[in-house]
Amino acid sequence: MSDVMKQVVQEVLQGNKMIMTNSVNNKNRPPANVSLSDIKRPNYQQLKQEQRLSVLEESRPSSIGNKKAAVQSRPNGLSDKHFNEESISRLRSISMAQGKVSRKSAEPARGDHKQTKSAKIIGHTRNGGCVWFFPTLSQKLMGSFQRPLNRAAIGAVKMPECLPSYLLVVNEIIRDNQDIKFYISWERGGDAPFTAEFYDDDVDRLERVMNEIYQKLNRRALKHFESYTIISPSPWLTKQLNISLSVDAIAILEGVPYYTSIVLMDSLLKNFENTGIDYEIEEKYLLLKGNYHVISELVTELKKEAGRLIS
Repeated sequence: MSDVMKQVVQEVLQGNKMIMTNSVNNKNRPPANVSLSDIKRPNYQQLKQEQRLSVLEESRPSSIGNKKAAVQSRPNGLSDKHFNEESISRLRSISMAQGKVSRKSAEPARGDHKQTKSAKIIGHTRNGGCVWFFPTLSQKLMGSFQRPLNRAAIGAVKMPECLPSYLLVVNEIIRDNQDIKFYISWERGGDAPFTAEFYDDDVDRLERVMNEIYQKLNRRALKHFESYTIISPSPWLTKQLNISLSVDAIAILEGVPYYTSIVLMDSLLKNFENTGIDYEIEEKYLLLKGNYHVISELVTELKKEAGRLIS
């Protein structure tokens, strides 16, 4: 072959190679007018998800076997949902029960007096007296009182001196509450301390009574002297005051010294010789006995006169 022909053949071959190269490049080159939405990009999350699922598919038989075993071990063949709901309900019931127990132990029942009430001093009076209340007492301490009765509650009163008004308080208590038992230590001379104890099965009632006693005794302690009139005194009261005969009424002027009572009676007897009344002069008080209307007016006037003498 001549040189000219060789050159022509080479040029032809070279031209085909360039055409093929350009066509391949044109195929791989994206068109110029393609939009971004038409570009396909690989979804790596989906690929990763498929990989994870494939791993789970490989390990699923063992987990399914465990799950079946767990289901078989549950009572009555309960499903996961039912089992969880039942477990939660049991936990709630247990926690609620525990809450009730703790609340109940922290707050004792109101009617349980042994737990809610304890011995206490109700109060001190202005003249040195005191009132106590014992709702429940050990049997070993019952001997510390004057009447060791098997009672649920005990109330005690201690005053520095014996005054008739203290007897009036006790007389009113036993008249209105006949189930209450009592003990008193009383002397007409007035120098010895006055002591009273009350015994009752009704704890609330006795506590209320002891508070009333304290209020009355404390009010009396605020006054230097006081007068009282009692119509148809009880046999118990007349015995304590050493009144042997039955009387219509008695009147007491309390807190007046012995000799001051003599001064008062001297003036009364000189002005009214025929009063028709009987009297007794004691260390701490003056006692009048007789007609209710007469002695009630007399004790009122004597109280006024005592106020002028003592002030």
